[in-house]
Amino acid sequence: MAARYVSPPRREDDREGHYMFNLGENLTPRYKILSKMGEGTFGRVLECWDRQTREYVAIKVVRSIHKYRDAAMIEVDILQRVAKNEKASSRCVQIRNWFDYRNHICIVFEKLGPSLFDFLKRNKYSPFPVDLVREFGRQLLESVAYMHDLRLIHTDLKPENILLVSSEYIKLPGSKRSSSDEMHFRCLPKSSSIKLIDFGSTAFDNQNHSSIVSTRHYRAPEVILGNELLCWQMRMCFPLWLLLHVSTSHGRYKKTWWLVEGYGCVGICLDVSEVG
Repeated sequence: MAARYVSPPRREDDREGHYMFNLGENLTPRYKILSKMGEGTFGRVLECWDRQTREYVAIKVVRSIHKYRDAAMIEVDILQRVAKNEKASSRCVQIRNWFDYRNHICIVFEKLGPSLFDFLKRNKYSPFPVDLVREFGRQLLESVAYMHDLRLIHTDLKPENILLVSSEYIKLPGSKRSSSDEMHFRCLPKSSSIKLIDFGSTAFDNQNHSSIVSTRHYRAPEVILGNELLCWQMRMCFPLWLLLHVSTSHGRYKKTWWLVEGYGCVGICLDVSEVG
């Protein structure tokens, strides 16, 4: 085997169980590490070159901690179930491969574009046009409907977990600053195609769910107040893309107050002990 395909020397993981690497190294002889795309509670996502298929891929390298390894294996099972139907290929991220490398579960995905949240952020939070939001919404509803057909609940729908398929965009002229004649530009994605990612919290609808599911800012009132999780997260996503308004309250009472203020009475009384 050529020396350039050899795996790097073993290193100790960091304190949190993350895999330590250098750019240009191999993640097994098949994959070459090109960049770090992101990091989360679960581990890190690396952009890699797949020498076998001759394509760029995104590899989720999970922390070498027992609970995260177990969760990763559940995610692999979910991803493989989702991928069995051709319909999933156009709506949900596709798993290419998975392997266990130096006590790290590694999940290989197709490489997609930025998340809707990252696109908004790079675009200085300029909202998407209504027609584009409508198209995003249609695709997202199709993704969720497909998962429900499989008796699966994603539980963590949010702009960070919805990726554009392509990174390409077009630049459009915007308004001018009053203090100077500098022109502002806004960016729009060339393609409206999106895919749903991050199935690490996905649950079967017939199993007992943790009372704490989903990211707090997008958490459904049914979860906060002890009822079933419905489609609240999608309802939260659409106004965000249009109006860029999202709750940053951190308390259960404050969050529920914001829901009532923004969406009307949720129909369930709060425990007085929560107020204050």
